[in-house]
Amino acid sequence: MSTALLARKDFEDAIRSRMIWAVMGVFVFLMGIIAAGAATDNLSEAEPTEVIGVVANIGGLLLIPIMALLVGYMAIVGERQSGSLRVLFGLSHSRWDVFAGKLLSRLGVIAVASVVACLVAIVIAVGLFDDVPIRTFLGFSVLTILLGMAFTAIAVGVSAIASSRMQAMAGAIGSYVVFTLVWHPAVTAFHYLVEGNLPGLEAPEWYFFLLSLNPLEAYRAVSSELAGQFIWPMVGWQTMVEDIPEETLEEPNALLLSNRVSGDLPFYLSDWFAAVVLLAWIVVPLAIGYWRFERADLN
Repeated sequence: MSTALLARKDFEDAIRSRMIWAVMGVFVFLMGIIAAGAATDNLSEAEPTEVIGVVANIGGLLLIPIMALLVGYMAIVGERQSGSLRVLFGLSHSRWDVFAGKLLSRLGVIAVASVVACLVAIVIAVGLFDDVPIRTFLGFSVLTILLGMAFTAIAVGVSAIASSRMQAMAGAIGSYVVFTLVWHPAVTAFHYLVEGNLPGLEAPEWYFFLLSLNPLEAYRAVSSELAGQFIWPMVGWQTMVEDIPEETLEEPNALLLSNRVSGDLPFYLSDWFAAVVLLAWIVVPLAIGYWRFERADLN
């Protein structure tokens, strides 16, 4: 009951954040512009799943992760710095009550934002096309919610470990920088050390497995398969650190994972395993964060 009370109170406070609604407003505005432009085009050869590519690029790879990090990074360290933790402990709340309550409230906020983003995608698809594969869009929605929850868990875990706002902010920003700017080049460098060359259009399965351990990459790869088109990451590392022929880049769908691995995809590159990766990014940061928070000197 104590956890539920803290979660409800914190959710009510967090959901009122102007920042959250400002980010969602930007997303809806951008999607509205794209939809208006598409409505004037000839869509006879277009597929409704192409909407997934647009939403994944704007929402999934950029706005939702950033929103989740902003929502979560001050969840616990903010109370710690203000002295509110002592008040909560004085009201017989345990450290677990505080940690779980803050986590549930922030997960709830991001779940709402993710659902709104996916509903916008479905509404646009229904408005532009006659036949919309709802099951595909529902699968994409679940994937997007998992991504938002993963980044929220990372932020709350960082907040539980940090002893100051600056530490929490650095951890939150640093995580997104690592996933966006560091991960792919680091895996490519490892491939070069092992194989003696840069990865080409076809590369070892372990190379794509290491890439897929990045939550953004796991999300992007599955979204690409659902959309039936290659979705470029925020930074097009494929053109910078991989040895991809220029003529191949003229047909980006050749970069789909299913086209870069010989034969059938192994289970660890399948869609369901990407969900396992996202779940791991929810569980592991939270476990580490709570372990440190439980043992921290909060005086």
